[in-house]
Amino acid sequence: MMLMLSFGSGPMFIIWSLSSFDPMSSGSGRVIIAGLASIIFCFISGEKLPKTFIVWIFCGAYGLLSIALPFLMVPIALKYISTSELAIYLSSIPIFVLLLARIFLKEFISIKKWIGFFIGIVGLVILSEPQNFNIVNFKEVIASILCITISICLAGGGIIIQKMPKCHPISFSSGAFLISSLFVLPIFILFQPETIPPAKPLISLIIVGVFSTFIGQLLRVILVRRAGAVFTSINGYLVPLATCSFGIMFLSETLTVITIFSFLIVITGVIVAQDVDKNLIIFLKRLLR
Repeated sequence: MMLMLSFGSGPMFIIWSLSSFDPMSSGSGRVIIAGLASIIFCFISGEKLPKTFIVWIFCGAYGLLSIALPFLMVPIALKYISTSELAIYLSSIPIFVLLLARIFLKEFISIKKWIGFFIGIVGLVILSEPQNFNIVNFKEVIASILCITISICLAGGGIIIQKMPKCHPISFSSGAFLISSLFVLPIFILFQPETIPPAKPLISLIIVGVFSTFIGQLLRVILVRRAGAVFTSINGYLVPLATCSFGIMFLSETLTVITIFSFLIVITGVIVAQDVDKNLIIFLKRLLR
């Protein structure tokens, strides 16, 4: 539930921050705030930053691929699409995990899973509305490409977490956030607001940095390492529903027929590809322990 709320509320707070922050300063500021919170929490909890070089390599890969790059792209995309559309693109992450696992982990992919993968891709194509691709809505096309790239980056993060050496989740998260923060710091300095922003966008950026980014990423690492990708992915299916709900309630967004239709197709693909019927049983058993 906490993972769903932290990730699901993120786009709403980003939209509010964009009233005073540039997309680049919003994205980089979010990472820096999360990095500070992560490092402070690491030392308060009694943990330390990673000690071995190999773990730092994984921290760097995760920090750049699954924190810095996607969180820099999210505010740019949200300038041109709704939070509901972003949520549907992100619901495809398990689909891309499947593809990346095949490429980098050489995992066997059954015909059923490939069918689910292509069903999900069809849903994303419908959502991007390629029939409307033209110069007039070029920015919306770029936003769609960014969203798919974000999903691939976040999916890659799951692969990195599963392959990294043994390391405490708090230590690993802090190392990853430290590297990502250092990477985006020059960007924030370059694009920072000229004056102190009003309370609402400033508080929104702090909340999305601490709650939606630091806590969300920490929970993700803990769940993947302790409960496995199955348990975590089932939680992830609920995030788009939370994002859409926040968008409708607090941002006055509306769901179009294409948006709903695309969501149903993508989720159908995820269900087929990820064996959700079997994974749901595992999920419920863990909850009842």
